[in-house]
Amino acid sequence: MRKYKHLRTSLTLLISLSLLPPHTGLHSEELLLPDMGNTADYDVSPAEEKRTGEAVIRNIRRGGGVVDDPLIEDYLDHLGFRLIANTSHAEQHFKFFLINDKNINAFALPGGFIGINYGLILATESESELSSVMAHEVAHITQRHHARAYEAGSGQGLILAALIAAMILGAGNSEVGEAAFAASAAGMMQSQINFTRANEKEADYMGIKMLANAGYDPMAMATFFGRLDKESRLYGPSGPEFLRSHPMSTNRMADATNRASGLKQRKTDFDKQSFYLIRARIRALAHDDKNNAVTEFAKRLENGRFQNRAAEDYGYALALMNAKQYARANQILDKLLIKDPNRIAYLVAKGQIESFTKKLKQSQTTYTKALELYPENKVIIYYYVQSLLKNRQFNKARNLLNKVLRTPGNLPQLYKFLSEAELGLGNASGVHHALAEYYFYLGQTHEAIRQMQLAIKTHKQDDFYTNAKREARIAEYQLEIIP
Repeated sequence: MRKYKHLRTSLTLLISLSLLPPHTGLHSEELLLPDMGNTADYDVSPAEEKRTGEAVIRNIRRGGGVVDDPLIEDYLDHLGFRLIANTSHAEQHFKFFLINDKNINAFALPGGFIGINYGLILATESESELSSVMAHEVAHITQRHHARAYEAGSGQGLILAALIAAMILGAGNSEVGEAAFAASAAGMMQSQINFTRANEKEADYMGIKMLANAGYDPMAMATFFGRLDKESRLYGPSGPEFLRSHPMSTNRMADATNRASGLKQRKTDFDKQSFYLIRARIRALAHDDKNNAVTEFAKRLENGRFQNRAAEDYGYALALMNAKQYARANQILDKLLIKDPNRIAYLVAKGQIESFTKKLKQSQTTYTKALELYPENKVIIYYYVQSLLKNRQFNKARNLLNKVLRTPGNLPQLYKFLSEAELGLGNASGVHHALAEYYFYLGQTHEAIRQMQLAIKTHKQDDFYTNAKREARIAEYQLEIIP
């Protein structure tokens, strides 16, 4: 399992700048929501915003800034879509990412891309609190703050392009990259700092409404922000990064509380256990020392220092699994499955242990039964394909992957799995094609182009249409290269 590492300074700057609310011309004492129905009012189109956001995410991923964990990403997407479903923006594109940073922060990028630091998730105490931050960031996008900043003449589009270029430069020379980031940061912050309060208030207003409509506690935003504010006062400059990019004030806190008190929480019956499981998963995966992680979970269980017993047991099982103590991990999972036999998190962990201990047939049985419960579930397919590849069932793995990759929003690792399946089947052009997509989504565009050119060169039985699509894909890749 991958270890979490600190992001370099350049990534932190990018995230912080993305959080800074743009110039809108709103007065801080009033909340005038614009009519967002006519996108023709803005010089930058939604398609351009989406392309910009995609480019930034690819470069963040290139630097190791995105945690590509299928369970966590699926959870964040479902949580985000639940918020958006109850708005007039239900058809708008959104994608949520876990960011590899222990600091308490989150950010919104043009085009509907939202990043949540794993440190922020660990700082929240309920799904409502986590949803409040996500709703706040969603509001920055639904109100098209990036487009409004560009339309107002702040030049954010150019600055953002400079930031992307700086990150690419920084991949080869950190000093050059970070210097370019610092220069862009100074200009952006100077031009936008006076407009922070009005934009944050607007995002609060819309976010709280989203919370209530989705069935979450509308008071959660004020509760979470208030707790961070107290922590900030206690620790001073070393307090939560979230508050440096989302400045708090007494009036803002009072406004959020007053807004929430006038809204009723819609009754829902959706599962909230997943929140505690995901937090436990992050704590298990984020620990640098695998043996210490086992010890810490064991101590918390012994002392009763946990919010949710099942989640703590699950985290303990994952920590044991990461430390290769498979027998004990399996015992815990079996107990969890007796109480909650259809929980995807438990099922995939069970299948992983069976795979790690070379019980490949049992592992595949676990996954096939899970797919009967949840047909076409991407999380289950991700782990099932891993087991199939270990068992050299390349054709079955390829068929599954080709089916799931028809839909958007997949993890890059699925393309790496596809390349392994194609290699096992002796299909050289298929290997290069899959690797091209893998490298592209990792932000390695030049390597993606090289791999796709090799796919065209090594084809034997591929038809003209297949290679025409590959040529078109190369043209798309080339658009992402900054001259």
